[in-house]
Amino acid sequence: MHYTITHKEEKLMKTKIQVQFGTNGVDVKDIEKAVKEDLKAKEVVLNKLDTLDIYFKPAENAVYYVATDKAGKEIKNDDAISF
Repeated sequence: MHYTITHKEEKLMKTKIQVQFGTNGVDVKDIEKAVKEDLKAKEVVLNKLDTLDIYFKPAENAVYYVATDKAGKEIKNDDAISF
């Protein structure tokens, strides 16, 4: 006799990470989305990036980033993305 054991597929846990400072709160996913939109507006192809470092300054409600493409070119924002 042959038996097959099946396992219930585990559902992925949903998470929400929010940075709070004073009375302001920003969802980390919203920060990432805003950075990616800024890069796309600069005609940067996201899948050609090797690294993307994002910096949030909560006291200023400002986001900065530094991206490096696979060829080693650095792309960054000098003007903050505000929330």
